[in-house]
Amino acid sequence: MADAAIDLDKYQKVAEAMIAAKRYKDTHRREFVDASTWYSWQHQSFKSGKQQTMLMAANRSGKTMSAGYHFALDLTGDYPEWWQGDRFRFGTDCVALGVDNLQLKDVVQKELFGDVIDKQFTGGWVHPSEIVNVEWSPQTVGLARRVTIRSKFGTSFVTLRSYTQSKTGQATLSFAGTSKDVIWVDECPPDALVGQLVMRTMTGNQGSGGKIRYTMTPELGVTKLVNSFMEQRNDEIQLLIGPVTWDDCPHLTPEQKEAYLAGVPEHERDMRSKGVPFFGSGLVYPIPEDRVVIDPFPLSQRPWLRVIRAMDLGIGHPTAIVWLAYDAEFDCVYLVRDYSVTGGAAAVHAASANGYLPQAPCVFPPDVDQTEKGSGKTVRKWYAEAGLKNTLDFRNPDGSTYVEPGILELYERMTTDRFKIFRGCNHALRELRMYHRKDGKLVKQDDDVLDAVRYGTQMIRSHGALQSRKPGHKPRVKRAIQ
Repeated sequence: MADAAIDLDKYQKVAEAMIAAKRYKDTHRREFVDASTWYSWQHQSFKSGKQQTMLMAANRSGKTMSAGYHFALDLTGDYPEWWQGDRFRFGTDCVALGVDNLQLKDVVQKELFGDVIDKQFTGGWVHPSEIVNVEWSPQTVGLARRVTIRSKFGTSFVTLRSYTQSKTGQATLSFAGTSKDVIWVDECPPDALVGQLVMRTMTGNQGSGGKIRYTMTPELGVTKLVNSFMEQRNDEIQLLIGPVTWDDCPHLTPEQKEAYLAGVPEHERDMRSKGVPFFGSGLVYPIPEDRVVIDPFPLSQRPWLRVIRAMDLGIGHPTAIVWLAYDAEFDCVYLVRDYSVTGGAAAVHAASANGYLPQAPCVFPPDVDQTEKGSGKTVRKWYAEAGLKNTLDFRNPDGSTYVEPGILELYERMTTDRFKIFRGCNHALRELRMYHRKDGKLVKQDDDVLDAVRYGTQMIRSHGALQSRKPGHKPRVKRAIQ
């Protein structure tokens, strides 16, 4: 009997320890994530040093979760060792905005502080022990109006407001006239509110300017705010991340994706699953992705394919490189690989271009001879010194450099199954979802990779190189395009 009592006591202690460990994990959520927890697009938002960052993503992608984590770090000052983004080294004064009180309580507040039991938070990204005081909303039960938080650098404050509480104008905007270090806006706000948000952050961050972070699935379409990031973006102060699609979110299984889309109207499906705003007929290439995307195949299996490289040079925008293959038998062009990097030296881009299919000619864009301000060298000269060889200048088949003939060619190829994109060319797919016209004119944003694709597609038939000098024999049985 004594041994049984000892065993029972041991099991009870083990059970209590397990319960205590679970309780600790539930109330100290930040301690149980590391750099590997987050996807690359979430890390991109963490690293953004811009005054305004917009994370545009599909439903169920995890955009609110990562934004809440980032916001909690700024409130507590408890940045992990792996953190590469900005750090506030003082107690911050912040605002979290949601669509309405219900969404604010059930999504934003829950992400930050957890559930409410007996007017106590259970813990979210901010631990219960870090919460000093809570002022509750008199209108909505269980919704905080202002929370005081213990930071490593003093005391932080966060005000929670819904858009229905935060109309524009000094008399109605509850935090008008104040200076804020960070404003987190979950889902698209009214355009009339945006100017006040900018004003409130102008003198934040101890006078150097606060941050505004938008996280949204663009249900309202192309609002003035969305338009400012997509068509009129000021790259000095704004960063657009996305659209982030379900393909960028491996935690979603095919079964979950199918279940989520069940019952969703067809015209909303791209917005829900790909984070794409409603552009309607404005898209330059309104082609379903599943019609052009294929699984990659080794080019060595088809040695008769001709290959070419093409570049769009990053001067004030990303540098893009694409690798294309061409099957003359079916008049089909394949986008095999893509590359898009903001900033960086010509040597870095040249090394990347030479790292795959170096024997292929590399097409330069029409602006290759413009001169860099600092050195006086042309871009062509920089790349020649960086070791990029086998280059040629872009020309349409008729000798012109006009844009529209190439766009028409690409569109016709897509609609006739003669242009295919290897799965994994995510830069090109992102631009396909974004590239559009406004008032009949092309919007010159998010088009760098597609410009390079256009250059290469127009020249691959006449200038593409065989992969080897011994291309082998074409198959005798006629193949279907894939």
